[in-house]
Amino acid sequence: MAGAVSAAARVAARVIAAWLLTWLCGWILVELAAEPPARLAARAAGRLPPDDAPVAARDEVIAAQARGFGLDGGPAARTARVVGRALALAPGPGWRDGRPAGVIARHLAGATLARVAAALAVAIAAGALAALALARRRRGGAALAVGAALAIAMPTVWLCQLLLTASPGAALSSTAAVAILAVAPAAVVALHVGTALAALDASPLAIAVAARGASRRRWHAVHGLALIAPGLAPLFGSTVGFTLAASPVVERALALPGAGRTLVAAAAVGDVPVVLTLAAGAAALVALVAGLADLVARRLDPRIAEAA
Repeated sequence: MAGAVSAAARVAARVIAAWLLTWLCGWILVELAAEPPARLAARAAGRLPPDDAPVAARDEVIAAQARGFGLDGGPAARTARVVGRALALAPGPGWRDGRPAGVIARHLAGATLARVAAALAVAIAAGALAALALARRRRGGAALAVGAALAIAMPTVWLCQLLLTASPGAALSSTAAVAILAVAPAAVVALHVGTALAALDASPLAIAVAARGASRRRWHAVHGLALIAPGLAPLFGSTVGFTLAASPVVERALALPGAGRTLVAAAAVGDVPVVLTLAAGAAALVALVAGLADLVARRLDPRIAEAA
């Protein structure tokens, strides 16, 4: 029981650290910008007077934005205020329209998270199946390496454009988005599984299993995957991170609703609270998935815990 509580505490600490550090680093970049935060907020809200307007009018608008969004005081005070809001899970209002940044970030986020989860499942399944199929062929390793290299090197936006050109009707769907998001992660999984299977084939264990009459297919699909499974844990976090990062590109290219398009829209106008809320949420989610995957790996292979 104590071990489970300790493990859960470690995962929670990673999630909290990812959330707060993203906010802190992001806000430091805002403070280092050429313009003060209050001026950026006025620009994001579309309230900044034109350059030929009286200086007093511009200063009045900027001062009002500073008071309204809590951007008054020096850099240290503003940073402490922002981190305190993040710690309280209350990012404050968005600069564009004054609505709570958390509400804006959560809007349509479920659609993006569903695509990310589906892409993770497709990538793991497709990658493992491809590696198993090619492992039984004479030159399967070379074919796997070439195919995976092409899939990883292909920019996500190119895949969107190719699908839109080949089948515009089918491209504008969540199914197409999941398939595109899963291409590169599936290639990584296939490479990992293929390399691990090749190493297992050269081990004494493979000879012992074959001596018991197990077929090569059963050796790979049952025994091999069971031995490889703990090593797949790090891929869960990286896959979720990749799909979250690629979601804005895919959602914008395929005209799909989601948190990715919200992030693009907020970044376009400089709505910093919304951008940082989405970025910190993504970082926290990656930390959560990676932490849970690590716990599962330790459960499947106790040697990982002993080596740590």
